[in-house]
Amino acid sequence: MPLPETNLRTARMTLRPLRVGDCDQFVQMHRISRDFHAPWLPSVHADDTLESLFEKQLVRTIDGLASGRDLRLAGFLDDGRIAGIFGLNEIVRGVFQSAYAGWKVNIEVARQGLGTEGVTALLDIAFAPPPQGIELHRVQANVIPTNLPSIRLAEKTGFVREGLARRYLRIAGKWQDHLMFAKLAEDHHHA
Repeated sequence: MPLPETNLRTARMTLRPLRVGDCDQFVQMHRISRDFHAPWLPSVHADDTLESLFEKQLVRTIDGLASGRDLRLAGFLDDGRIAGIFGLNEIVRGVFQSAYAGWKVNIEVARQGLGTEGVTALLDIAFAPPPQGIELHRVQANVIPTNLPSIRLAEKTGFVREGLARRYLRIAGKWQDHLMFAKLAEDHHHA
């Protein structure tokens, strides 16, 4: 089933896939938010630049949309800044009908509800039937226990804590535990 490719307007931003011309805003968001996100991101190779990170994200966005495996959206404010990146990864069909959710919010607009707005819109897409959505049954989000802003965001958007995955992912150079959250389609109320 193809992924929706339309822009989605929320109260304060437009969510859409990244495009070639978005590099400057992507780099700016990551540059100013680097220290804020560092404890919760995988280590990057010393030769990687923010521009090369953008190129990789752009390829993953295009490939993910083409394959139906990933949906990556950037939330753009009316002034052109990226408020955040919101994604559904590893979309699996068949008897699973599930995906993993991930998000990253620009430090300039953190704690203003834009993360909640973006994740809610992402879940609207995840659970809506086609053509507006992809009609998943379950979306899971895994969060490092010290990432309190993401834990609050998961809880505010209706994710339920299901357990702890010990030493789940290698983040910031070490294997880290993750709290497992999930939301089911029947628990989601479309915005």
